[in-house]
Amino acid sequence: MKAFISRSRSSSNATSQLRRAFTTTSNKARVQFTSAAKSNKKLSIISAAALTTGSLIYLSSLNTPILNEAKIKKMQRIVILEDDEDDEEEEEDDDEDEHERFERQRQLNIQNKPHLSQVFSLSDFEAIAKAVLPKGAWGYYSTGSDDEVSLRENHYAYGRVFFRPRCLVDVDSVSIEHEMMGANFAAPFYITAFAGSPMAHPDAERNLQQAAGKENISHMIPFQLSYSADEYHNSLLPGQQNFQQLHFYTQEQFDKAGEFFKNLETSRPNVKAVFINVDLATIGNREKDSKIRAALDPASNDELAVFTTSDAKYFTMTWKHFEELKKLTNLPIVLKGVLNRYDVLKAAELGFAGAVISNHGGRQLDFAMPPLEILIESKKLLKEKNLDANFDIFVDGGIRRGSDIIKALCLGAAGVGLGRPFLYAMSGYGEPGVQKAIQILKSEMVRDMKLLGVTSISELNEDMVDATSLKYKGIQSSDMLYNYNYTEMPPPKFKS
Repeated sequence: MKAFISRSRSSSNATSQLRRAFTTTSNKARVQFTSAAKSNKKLSIISAAALTTGSLIYLSSLNTPILNEAKIKKMQRIVILEDDEDDEEEEEDDDEDEHERFERQRQLNIQNKPHLSQVFSLSDFEAIAKAVLPKGAWGYYSTGSDDEVSLRENHYAYGRVFFRPRCLVDVDSVSIEHEMMGANFAAPFYITAFAGSPMAHPDAERNLQQAAGKENISHMIPFQLSYSADEYHNSLLPGQQNFQQLHFYTQEQFDKAGEFFKNLETSRPNVKAVFINVDLATIGNREKDSKIRAALDPASNDELAVFTTSDAKYFTMTWKHFEELKKLTNLPIVLKGVLNRYDVLKAAELGFAGAVISNHGGRQLDFAMPPLEILIESKKLLKEKNLDANFDIFVDGGIRRGSDIIKALCLGAAGVGLGRPFLYAMSGYGEPGVQKAIQILKSEMVRDMKLLGVTSISELNEDMVDATSLKYKGIQSSDMLYNYNYTEMPPPKFKS
């Protein structure tokens, strides 16, 4: 459909050109326009019609001093030409429901997605994933619990920590190589464990494994792996090293933990530590995910059900159970999902290897503190008790930049885990996307460490950051990239 604006015979030659745009629906034609006149005493007057059919609209404009309503009406002209072709198109559009339109647009997005060379940040991957993933998959990946305060604060916390760079330092050669759990890696971050990879890409965790191996970072193997553990371990690259994630569903599974550990020790030399979840007393209220899925076709929910059921039950774990587990293996055991400094202290006192301070990506208890804050509290407490030397603290949740990783390391983290960003990279580009995401983080770290005035991870310390604003929640720099990708909680949908 096209529209143009013609001038009345009585209009002045001094009238400036009008910019116009309009859209039509089957019930009404709406006209949106902007106008500009060279004379500050004259005003362009546009008339439009509310239509009951999809018709072409020819608008007449008149530049003249405003006189009175009667004269204005007399000088305006409207010409309406019927356009049956547009009527037919609109009727077809009405027959197409919201889900069909979304899916049609999604397929177009997949065909026209940016080339990988046009992706420059983890936020870029997230924006692309939002456009190419099915609604249900995006809802599952992106959701937090309840009002998603912890989800957002995980990221915003990093925006309240600022650097104190040093100058006149020779930073020609910078290394971000780092040791974690007795293994050497090319960078101090790892791909953390998560479920649902097949919804992002048919090759699922194979993408994560291969990209991590090529870039020499750790992929934490999820216990809920989407294919056999034997296949996973048989396809490892030479020298590749991993962490193993573990949680328990039943008493029977817990009773067989000794066999599981023995198999790792004898047959899986690539596994350097076992990270066991302590944050699964029940599943958090992932309300946004539930609302999105409730509006989907039931067939779409079948694919999600295995990952999203709120009826999942886990074996109740206590400190006594963990002490029993510690006796069953020589592998380092790390408690995954700790959210209290005194639990960090107790884990250190009992001789465990470390703890991951994590609120499960904001998906469990809403209003749980950001991991970065608990990291500072925990490191301070461990130092007071002289237990910080042999106990490693990891953090995850909210990291989107290499600078975020550096901030966590400065504040005492032994390593940093990322989950969603690698899912998003895989969603759009498979293994090459995951590898590109790793490379982006590496290059950001190297550049920022040069600007900070350090040449190795061991030189990072708390004197290089100002974290005094961290405790003031609700105060953050406006992060436009993060806010652009954030999906708001939808309200209940009214019947049409």
